[in-house]
Amino acid sequence: MNAVVCRASSLAFGMRTAVAGATAVLTLLGAALLRVFQPESLWPCVFYAVTGLHCPGCGLTRMLHALVHGDVARAWSMNPLAMIALPLLAAMLAQWWLARPLLPASLNRYAHDGRVWIVALIAFGVLRNLPMFAWMAPG
Repeated sequence: MNAVVCRASSLAFGMRTAVAGATAVLTLLGAALLRVFQPESLWPCVFYAVTGLHCPGCGLTRMLHALVHGDVARAWSMNPLAMIALPLLAAMLAQWWLARPLLPASLNRYAHDGRVWIVALIAFGVLRNLPMFAWMAPG
């Protein structure tokens, strides 16, 4: 019985390692592309083009482009929510891969609750289109 559990655990770690490795490779490829291409030459936000409103993802490509070029202030000005969410998502991926908690328990509980993410995205999408929160809009 113990050998079966050990094999299953080893198989699960192998699967987690493959997913983490693929994520790392895709991240590096994306960073390399963002080093070469200007985000203005890429496709525009369809939601913004149709409604004139900024969606929660507006400015994300420009934010990643700025990060790849080391311009943290510009990256923050493009999409502040993503600047907070990306390190959190990276920590969650590392936590899953290592199969042990890295985040504080209180943060971990909320980070894994999909409802928290949905509320944050909706609130950010609404607030960044209000005049008093114009600093949240990309630019």
